[in-house]
Amino acid sequence: MTTTITDTRFFDTDSLRLLRNGLTVGFHAGEWRLDTPDGPVRFAGSDHGVPPTLARLVRAYTRDDRLVPVAQLHDGGVAELHAVLGSRIVTPARPPDDSARGVVLRYVRTQIGALAMADLATRQGEPDAVHRMRVAARRLRGVFSAYSKVLGGRKLLREISGSLRWLGGELAPARDTEVQWARSRPWANERSDAYFATLTEEAEVLVRRALDSRRYVQLLNALDVLELVLAEEPRRKWRKAARRPAAKVLPRLVHVVAADVGERVARVAALPAGPERDRAVHDVRKAAKRLRYALEAAGAKPAPHEFQDLLGEFQDAVVAREHLRALEVRDGPVHDGEVAAAARCVEALPSAWRGLRRDLRPLWT
Repeated sequence: MTTTITDTRFFDTDSLRLLRNGLTVGFHAGEWRLDTPDGPVRFAGSDHGVPPTLARLVRAYTRDDRLVPVAQLHDGGVAELHAVLGSRIVTPARPPDDSARGVVLRYVRTQIGALAMADLATRQGEPDAVHRMRVAARRLRGVFSAYSKVLGGRKLLREISGSLRWLGGELAPARDTEVQWARSRPWANERSDAYFATLTEEAEVLVRRALDSRRYVQLLNALDVLELVLAEEPRRKWRKAARRPAAKVLPRLVHVVAADVGERVARVAALPAGPERDRAVHDVRKAAKRLRYALEAAGAKPAPHEFQDLLGEFQDAVVAREHLRALEVRDGPVHDGEVAAAARCVEALPSAWRGLRRDLRPLWT
């Protein structure tokens, strides 16, 4: 077909990974355009191939498959593209399923999609995008831990959780630096701003390296395989707990996660101030996140609670003290204020936990 100035050439992988996920890449009148749910992204360039910068943006979807011409339309848009290529998009049947596995698997599927969307936003430099990536990764790890009994494949779940932990660790400095730089605003000066600017640059290198790595693509592929295997496995092979109604099974598993949080809170209360207690509170924070995500997956979306706020404030205060030491600010009102903030959080933690546990009790009683 001869190309005219009003034609748009659309590019995708052979399996139409972009179109399946609501994205399109097209070239029209000397301009490349990526259409996303959040709006278009435009690039200048020639028609000799998809620009590497554009191809890198959609890596979470293409997984390094080549972007090749899939359609050429005259004055055609996305709707026409779907009409032309729709027969090549085979969407697996996913009927509503209120079984324990069905409910958790829907949540897993949502978080896999959220991870890819946050990847695209991170590569575009959107505010809070790295945080959204970390949250999606933590949610997946949380439900794999809480609901392995209904998902099955515990060995595979552990392996994927390990890769998700690696990804979270690579993204953590970018998010932590962002939070701490904002926290430092009341006392920041030229030296501290330069310090956080350097940390930000170093963290951004870690993010780019992680997202461009082979391990990251392997993680995304493993998540896809896991979702497909769990969805396609014949129901007769599921464990009994997986086949039962979610409302009968998931609250009991949430209770197990909540009991773990309670034990960790009790341990904190028995420890004196110091590094060991700081680590114990951090363990409570991680367990509390697992509880939060287990509740979300079960359909019991928790409201913000003092307990969560205390753990977040404690973590920010402890990390702030580390930055103050690096800046050689070991004494004075700023350092003392962070020490006092952490101490207040620890003191209030047992009472806040009792309140949250009381609010959650109706779920499993």
